[in-house]
Amino acid sequence: MARKKVVKHAVSSEERKRADELKNVGEYIDFPCLAVRQGNLNIIALSVRANILWSIVDINKRDPDKDQGYQRALSGSRVEAIARYLSKGNPLPTSMVVSFDGAELLSENRVRIPNRSDAGWVIDGQHRLAGAHRANSSIELPIVAFLNLPLESQIEQFVTINREAKGVPTSLYYDLLKHLPKEKSESEQARERAADLGTQLRLDENSAFAGKIVILGSPRKGELSLNNFVRKISPLVHPAKGKLALYTAMEQKKILDNFYNGLSHAFPSDYDRNDSIFFQTLGFGALFNAFPTIFDLALKHFKGFTVEEIVQILKKIDYFDFEQWRQLGTGNAAETEAGNNLRQELLDSYTEGSMEGGGSIRL
Repeated sequence: MARKKVVKHAVSSEERKRADELKNVGEYIDFPCLAVRQGNLNIIALSVRANILWSIVDINKRDPDKDQGYQRALSGSRVEAIARYLSKGNPLPTSMVVSFDGAELLSENRVRIPNRSDAGWVIDGQHRLAGAHRANSSIELPIVAFLNLPLESQIEQFVTINREAKGVPTSLYYDLLKHLPKEKSESEQARERAADLGTQLRLDENSAFAGKIVILGSPRKGELSLNNFVRKISPLVHPAKGKLALYTAMEQKKILDNFYNGLSHAFPSDYDRNDSIFFQTLGFGALFNAFPTIFDLALKHFKGFTVEEIVQILKKIDYFDFEQWRQLGTGNAAETEAGNNLRQELLDSYTEGSMEGGGSIRL
């Protein structure tokens, strides 16, 4: 029987590239690279097609309800803009920064990367990658990659690259502090403790702050950013000079929660408003400017800081008009003036005397 004639066709470079990629499908994928050593880190430069990179790395946006991951949320508008840009045949010449886990440097010009969906984490360039994916683009992306970088170091790189970048919430930086290397200044320790307290209060469904502290994005009416929370609470928990430095983390959490629960009972009409001044930058700042005075008054007169005792302190000035704060504008000067107004009103309602905080407390 006559053999069927096979007609061969010319193989394009694109087809050859796809064939090479298919050969790599398996437990690992090998890529040509240029390897360098910086300190104790292995860093490689390589190019990877967007569709392949998308399949082996996570754009691990920060989930505000889980203590894992470290990427900020993607901006849909930026992703769409990049997709449109690529659809017109435009280039993306700047390098992305990735960390590959379980990777093996076979030689100075060859790297082997696990062929799985979480083989790497995007440290910088997540919008470019997502835009290429949205555009269904197979564009070659230039990559600078760390190999087997520990999680703490990945986060440190993320913070270093993105700390001042537009669109990176300062709140996220504070939320990441607990994962950074352990040698921190007292101010960093205070911010870390404040961020932890904010997270605990936000996740506690019985807290006055439940669901009201925002890690990602801008706070809506009735919400506070973690950035704002840390800004006012970190001085109070500073290990050397904070008003609440002598108390445990659990006691600090209870003190803050009791304070706002006391406000809700003493001034319910102001507290329950959708646009409550207590959950705006000015009001929150002013209240915590006055907090040390309220705390000391409670310790002096009641030896404790329970919700009931806070209400008794605040009921002395139940006539106080918080609406006047809305006319003060914004910024530190406005917060200082508002806080001083509240503080002075409270002091005028009590006989002044020695007021010292610290030590055991009834909560």
